[in-house]
Amino acid sequence: MIIKKKYWNIAKRLTTAQLQKESDADLLFDESDLFNVNIGRRGNNLFLGFYSREGLRLAFEKYSVFGTLRDLGFTDLLFLVNTDDPYLHKLSIYDGVQDPEHLLIEVVLKRELVTINMPFETEINGTTYETLAIEWLCMQNPRKSFSETRPQLPAQAYPGLGMASKAVELLMITAWRLNLSGVVNTPQHYHNAYLYSRIFFYLNPEYEAMLIAMKRDMEGHPLNVVAWAIEWGAVVEKNSGKPLTWPAGKQIVPLNERLKDFFNSRTYRHYVKEKSRDYAFELDMEKYIQKRNQQRRINEA
Repeated sequence: MIIKKKYWNIAKRLTTAQLQKESDADLLFDESDLFNVNIGRRGNNLFLGFYSREGLRLAFEKYSVFGTLRDLGFTDLLFLVNTDDPYLHKLSIYDGVQDPEHLLIEVVLKRELVTINMPFETEINGTTYETLAIEWLCMQNPRKSFSETRPQLPAQAYPGLGMASKAVELLMITAWRLNLSGVVNTPQHYHNAYLYSRIFFYLNPEYEAMLIAMKRDMEGHPLNVVAWAIEWGAVVEKNSGKPLTWPAGKQIVPLNERLKDFFNSRTYRHYVKEKSRDYAFELDMEKYIQKRNQQRRINEA
């Protein structure tokens, strides 16, 4: 993933006042409101305790999120922010109508404490960091269909919007603005872990070792083939002879300098490299083809 300086330059120009600006409608109240207003609730209404709805709108314009969607033909954007849950905040963008068939972007975020607990000696073992956790992230183009050049991946209802790198970078900027130590994600599928691994590291180095071993052993196979093979039990861990079930572990992109140094350290990388030698994976192509053909018959029925 290429970090684009232009986004960070935009971030540094956006002020707290701009990002917490209320709309004119929000500022209108009559005399009776003076006796009912709860001053303490304003912080609860802010997205992640920081962004107002208008501030988010401004940020999405400045970072060309809305512009990119308009270029894709989505001109009637419905922008929704939900902060009812004090711990989980949701942001959604729909193509005019609020239903699953018109959903373009949805992200659910929270603040989460992460404690480092490595299976080897390191100075940061036992230290806790506050991070921005991605509970859910969906970006899709319901007007497009899957094709040979844009094959479907597990859990995908529609092709993507081509904005994954931008989304991760904006989440990193969000964590930076909130003075958090990193962004945490828990990929449920191998292809998610694979794509995030360009800048994310597994907090559990055993999982990082598995990922490295998978990349090594599946080299030459398209990502969509490997992803579906895992879903269908057609990737086998050779040492045990059992089908691979991809583990749901936390990955982090560190922003804190101490965390950056650790995950880029020789200690972490050496441990992961050595552990990756303990794993050996094999794609059962016969089983994969059988399952693929079964799925095609189901889809055509």
